[in-house]
Amino acid sequence: MTLVEELVADRPWVGHEPEMELYGRLIGTWDVVNRFYAEDRAEWVTGTVVWTFGWVLAGHTVQDVMWFTGPGPDGGPRRVTGSTVRHYDPAGKCWAVVWFSPTSKIFTLTGRGGDDGDIVQEGTQPDGRPIRWLFTEVTRESFRWLGYVSDDQGETWRLVQEMRAARR
Repeated sequence: MTLVEELVADRPWVGHEPEMELYGRLIGTWDVVNRFYAEDRAEWVTGTVVWTFGWVLAGHTVQDVMWFTGPGPDGGPRRVTGSTVRHYDPAGKCWAVVWFSPTSKIFTLTGRGGDDGDIVQEGTQPDGRPIRWLFTEVTRESFRWLGYVSDDQGETWRLVQEMRAARR
């Protein structure tokens, strides 16, 4: 057996399907328009993302792979990748969420259901500032993802990334 054959699952964790649906409804491939605030340059940058979600680890986990395409330093397109692993904890009735990239730091959050079918993910970024990442306006064919950071320990929130996704 290969690593991929051992890693990939074809369905959610049997007996826990309702809980797994929080992220399970995202399974598939999405085309995304991405805009983010580059703090080092104090400007908004726009690009595209191909975002693919799938079941892994016997269906206990939803993992994604993202391929970001945006302007590179020479003005041409630059591709970077990242991945998020979301593992369900039945005791805590929440999700452990870890995002990582070969070119970035690791972000660790806790995920839970929010209002109106939203997904709320909260944690702290590597520099210690609180972050809140939301999946909102989720339908079978689209969703909006919003990334916020707080510069005052959660008193106020500043939008630093927005992605609009359409299912392929």
